[in-house]
Formats: sequence, C-alpha cells, structure tokens
Amino acid sequence: MAAATNPGITTLNRYFELSNTAGQNQRDLDELLGLFARDAELESARGEIANGEEGLKDFFRTFFARNVELHHVWNTEMTGPDRVRVDWAVAGRAADGHVFALSGHDDATVDQHGHIQTLTVRPD
Repeated sequence: MAAATNPGITTLNRYFELSNTAGQNQRDLDELLGLFARDAELESARGEIANGEEGLKDFFRTFFARNVELHHVWNTEMTGPDRVRVDWAVAGRAADGHVFALSGHDDATVDQHGHIQTLTVRPD
C-alpha cells in the first residue's frame, strides 16, 4: 500500500485523470501542464516531441483539438526510484467524429518534487 502514496504514482495518476477532462476545461488543462517540470520532454504516440513549458502547451492544445473526448483506464507502477510505468487503454472521439480505441504504456521519469521530467507514450 505504501507505493500508492509515492509522488511519481500520484502525479501520473492525476495526469491520466486530467487527460479525460483537460480538453474541455481550461483549469484542468492548466493543472495538467503544472504536473510537468519546466524543462520536461514528452514524446507522443505519433513520435511528436514537445519540450519545455511552451512546447507542452502547444502540444496539448493541438492534441485536445484533435481528440475531443477521451476515457482512460490505467494501472501505474514504480519501476525504479524515479521511473514510472503506466499501462493504459483509451476510448475516444476525434474532432471529425470518428471513435477509436487504443492501448499501450507510458514510461515516465519524475523529479524530486514529483513533476514529470520525461514522458514517452508507446501504443501497442
């Protein structure tokens, strides 16, 4: 049970919770962005790379414009002192109306404050 209170697990769980709502709620988008370190790097499932605060803002604005409804389920575990793995599945609706489902995993590193330093999205 102690692992559930680990800052890395808490941060990644909140990231996935907010991923379901941040496309429709500016406050949730701001909170989601606040989970990342200022110099964080994200690699998307499409291979897009976003660096730093402005890069992440641009990435998520584009991402949520493309994906207007998302519903995630996930399982989070620590794989090292600062490494987190999240196995996930998502069902969603794209901006053009088509529905989709994907599964995969994210690999993340977190800094000493529990902020996401790197996040790599790997679809199955």
